[in-house]
Amino acid sequence: MKTIRHTLLLLTVVVAFGTKANQEPFKVIMEAKWQDLENDPQKQALFGGKWILAGSITFKKRSSEIIFLDEIQLTWQGDKIEKLIASLYEKNNTTSFLPIEKYLVCDSEWKKSTQQLLLRFNQPLTLGAVNTFYLVLTVPKELENKIKNGRFSIERTGLPLPYRKYVQNHNLSIALNNLDKTTT
Repeated sequence: MKTIRHTLLLLTVVVAFGTKANQEPFKVIMEAKWQDLENDPQKQALFGGKWILAGSITFKKRSSEIIFLDEIQLTWQGDKIEKLIASLYEKNNTTSFLPIEKYLVCDSEWKKSTQQLLLRFNQPLTLGAVNTFYLVLTVPKELENKIKNGRFSIERTGLPLPYRKYVQNHNLSIALNNLDKTTT
């Protein structure tokens, strides 16, 4: 009988905390990937390296509050990089990811001194219940191992206030060094 009560109590605690965690009004989810988007050597030469889908950043909100997003700042944690080119694309809910102009949110600016990737939107975006963005890197051959052995952490300073609070309490990054190096 005692075991059943303990089990029920534990189950109640797990359900209560699980429900509370799922009801956070603002959430950011970062998922690492390493997917080659362009295998044509001529196009790679034109672009300055491989196009790599490095990861996704998803903003979720359970609030009717109108919130605008106009930039995302990512700090590189790994071996120093001289220059990095990236683009940010918005997910189209009706198709799989396509790195085409129609879904391009912005190109990046690399700050060598702070090792930051600044993604300033071409125009502010009103966030809905779920917005997913894809980070695409242009990775020259000589940078590939550096990139695969580091990670990008999101900076809260560029985010709207409700998301800053969430990021402050969670360690969020696209950790490319944790991916299986044999898959692309």
